[in-house]
Amino acid sequence: MSEIPKKDLKIEFMRGQGPGGQHRNKTDSACRITHIPTGVSAYCDERSQPTSKRNAMKELKRRLVSRKSERMAEEKKKLRDHAIHNTKTIRTYDFKKQLVTDHRTGKTARLKEVLDKGRIDLLRE
Repeated sequence: MSEIPKKDLKIEFMRGQGPGGQHRNKTDSACRITHIPTGVSAYCDERSQPTSKRNAMKELKRRLVSRKSERMAEEKKKLRDHAIHNTKTIRTYDFKKQLVTDHRTGKTARLKEVLDKGRIDLLRE
């Protein structure tokens, strides 16, 4: 993923949680970064601000990439499901060329493999 514009980020520093004594109680070293357009956020609680910010940014990028790939997979599944359920012709058997074509997946296989050996998996994605 490319660099995220600073105007799309909300960066907050706060005191960390848990044990740590005087240092923990006096320094704002924990960091939470929120990506404003999506609402995705990441939190890191390290001893120093720069380390916390760097690690929170890495986590935020990882979450945004994951979210993008999930959306793309979902869109691909919708298109595939639409193609499968809205196709009148499912398969074409061409006996002259000895081929079988599955129109839902767009794959072609040898007729002998599919009919004689039962290799229907050759036509699937």
